[in-house]
Parts: sequence; structure tokens; C-alpha cells
Amino acid sequence: MKLIYTDRPNKKDRKYLDDKLMGFNGDIIKGYCFNNFLYKMIDESGLIIAGIDCIIGGGWVEIISLWVSKDNRKKRIGEGLLFEAERTAKKKDCHSAYLYTYSFQAPAFYEKHGYSIFGILENYYKKHSKLYMKKRLV
Repeated sequence: MKLIYTDRPNKKDRKYLDDKLMGFNGDIIKGYCFNNFLYKMIDESGLIIAGIDCIIGGGWVEIISLWVSKDNRKKRIGEGLLFEAERTAKKKDCHSAYLYTYSFQAPAFYEKHGYSIFGILENYYKKHSKLYMKKRLV
């Protein structure tokens, strides 16, 4: 045996390990799988100005990222994207949603939309916190 370290793992090795873990989990949990979906807003030129990236598995939807360009903030676009993602998740039999955000990003936005904090990593990059939030959808 030989231990090899890399700080630049390649996609092939990462996919191999992920596939092995998914296979192990699938042997234990019937129907174990994840499915991605994404909504994006584009401008007249086709440029993405906002979007939400999600993954569904185990009756949960994870909001991986929600982003709105600086010029388009405060126009309720993020709220609309979050609503659409939650609506899609419910159609796909999700009972809950979860995400993480940073203390300097949008915790108040998510709290306003029914999310609550269930975990915090303090001292994230020394002066910030990473906040884990969830919401019951049904």
C-alpha cells in the first residue's frame, strides 16, 4: 500500500471515490439517488443575471447556491427563484429544504422565508460564521 497526497485532485479520482460511496449507500438505502435541477434568469443578451442550483435526495432539497447579480438585487428575483425551487422540490416529494449561508451573506433573507438555523461553524475564516439552515416544505 502507498498513501498519496494531492492538493489538486483530478475529476476522475473524485468521481471514482464518490461513485464508490454512492454504491455503498445504495446497497443500504433502497432508492438512494440524487437529482440536480437549476433555474436561471437571463437578460436580453443571454447573460445569466441570477440563478439557483439545487439537488434532491432522501426527501430533501439542498439549495447549493442562490446568486443574483449586483445590479439586479433588491428586485425580489432571489425570492422568486427560491419559491420556484421549493415548488419544484414539493412536486418531487421533498418534505424539507436545507442550505448553508455565511454570516455576511443572506441569513436574514432565508429566515424571512421560513428557514431556521440548525448548526453554526464559528470562526470561519477567523471572523465569519457558516450557518446551516433548514425549512419544512409541507
